[in-house]
Amino acid sequence: MPMRRDGVTGGWSRLATVVVLLTSVAAAQDTQREAYEPLPDSLARRNVASILFERNLNTFNWTGAVIVDTNSFGSRIRLNELFTSNIILLEGTPAQRLRSDHQRLALSVNHPVNNELSVAGEWLSSIYSDKKSVGLSTTASNSVLGGIEYLPNEFLALSPMIGHRWDNQAGARDKGLTYELGARLNPLDLDGYHFEGNAQFHQDRLDPRLLEQHFAHLKTEKTFIGRTRDSLDIGFTRNRREFYAFSSGTMESRIENAFSFANLLNYEFSSSFATALFVNVYSRVLDKDFRSLTAMPTQFNTGIDEFRLDASIDATYQDEETGMLATTRFTRSERSEKHFIKAPTAGARERLAQDQETRKDNFAVRTALSALLDFPFTRSDRALLSGAASILRYDTPADSNFEDRDELLVVFSLSTMHAVSRALDLSFTLDGTLNHIVYLFSERSANNNINRVLRFAPRTLFRPFTNFTSMNAFEVLANYTVYDFEDRATQVRSFSYRQFGWMDSTSLDLSRTLGLDFFAYLKLYDRGQLNWSEFSERRENSFIDKTYALQARFMPEAGLLFAVGVRYFSQTRYTYVGQDRKLDSFVRSVGPTCLIVWQLSRRSEVGIKGWYEQRRLGDGSSKSLTNMTMNINITL
Repeated sequence: MPMRRDGVTGGWSRLATVVVLLTSVAAAQDTQREAYEPLPDSLARRNVASILFERNLNTFNWTGAVIVDTNSFGSRIRLNELFTSNIILLEGTPAQRLRSDHQRLALSVNHPVNNELSVAGEWLSSIYSDKKSVGLSTTASNSVLGGIEYLPNEFLALSPMIGHRWDNQAGARDKGLTYELGARLNPLDLDGYHFEGNAQFHQDRLDPRLLEQHFAHLKTEKTFIGRTRDSLDIGFTRNRREFYAFSSGTMESRIENAFSFANLLNYEFSSSFATALFVNVYSRVLDKDFRSLTAMPTQFNTGIDEFRLDASIDATYQDEETGMLATTRFTRSERSEKHFIKAPTAGARERLAQDQETRKDNFAVRTALSALLDFPFTRSDRALLSGAASILRYDTPADSNFEDRDELLVVFSLSTMHAVSRALDLSFTLDGTLNHIVYLFSERSANNNINRVLRFAPRTLFRPFTNFTSMNAFEVLANYTVYDFEDRATQVRSFSYRQFGWMDSTSLDLSRTLGLDFFAYLKLYDRGQLNWSEFSERRENSFIDKTYALQARFMPEAGLLFAVGVRYFSQTRYTYVGQDRKLDSFVRSVGPTCLIVWQLSRRSEVGIKGWYEQRRLGDGSSKSLTNMTMNINITL
């Protein structure tokens, strides 16, 4: 058995030195912002309402949304509502209906008293109902808050608020006071340094539960000259959620504290050459605690300690005369995750629980190098070459965890585009992927494999005149997965997947109001067992998929479209007995289609799409299916 690698602490010490060197250079900008909401933009206001309905076979989906941000009677009113519903009809006697609904609403009103003071109110509501007998069946939360917004100067805004919250979690009703203190730093410029940020302290005291949602976010940036700039992003979040565990008579509490630091330096050497240096540090601690309601907890309180460090350096060169573009990037990421129980480990039960948590510990390092070259040969011909290679080392310190592995991933792509004439465009794409996974311990080494994928895809676009357009695309794909030790593991077999596809999309305008659209798609693919050493295979099954669609469209006026057509689909499946191919099944569906699109204004549209199909199965039986999609978007 191989020895476990001793590189965890050493890797951190080396990268810690890198952090000290890099963080003294710069400050972060537009990456790694996912944990924090962007600052509100009072100019970006759009009032919209939308309804989406979709029926696909026996599944029905409803989505309704309303976004309003307006001024009325001197008050700013903001409304954001989203409703989703999913219904699945199960065949049988009696017929069953599985349904889940979720409604979220946020309404806020702000009325200015003077230039420095405003009164504010807020209503938040979330109602979730699940009749699929999975997880929580019903949860509801409603809160009402009132307070003020105080602007001591043009750069700072403070908004203390207090209110009440009502919760219903599977029949358990809680209520209590809600406190919130918000702060916002509007864009501020000090000696060329740009600052902005926001923060929030939010607490819900729902006896016996306590909920928290705090965050603080500060961003600073300085532009020196041209594209040379330095930026810094610092953030902290704390979230506390508590849930009833009725089956065990306990309450589960999850407390998450996260800290992030991001630093980005863009340096422009010349108008053609620039570099970027980025560092991100992220730390997260998650505590999972149980406390008694009607019985003593049987689970131990546990915790997770996660640390992530990302660093990258980019270089970009662009020739303004020829239009050539070349970029390269080197990245390195390290991530460690430690699990533990928050209890003394003196007893046998505690030691067993600690061993189970420690088994989840892991440390991962990924190193990657990527490059891209965009080179125009002439005004009508260009080539695009890109590639990337990465190595992942995944280690688990526990002796009972055998998931330690190395992964090599190499991808490349070569594309050429040619404008042969005003009427004809050609493009060719060749790309490939190689992925090699090696498990270090014999307990999992049967899963060691190499996956190779190669794809060639030419494409043509033909426009002989203004009213006619035809696009044809071809694809040839080969996918081979080879296991290292299939001769020793009887249940492991290397396999192959090959595919050929052709697609045609043609559009013809007969007049200003009439037109025809044609679509065809043919796909042939097969799967089988592979002998890589002899590069031979034994086919197991193959498929032939055919799709044809033809529609006629009518536009009586601008913004109004009617279309009717017919759609055909068939799938033929074959199995193999030795070298002989045998028909296994055949499925065919055909039916009419319709489409209505009404554009009320530049941003408002009503669309209805439907199709009816008569599906014939391999045993000779048939089934009628109706499908429909309705989409309504209205800008208020």
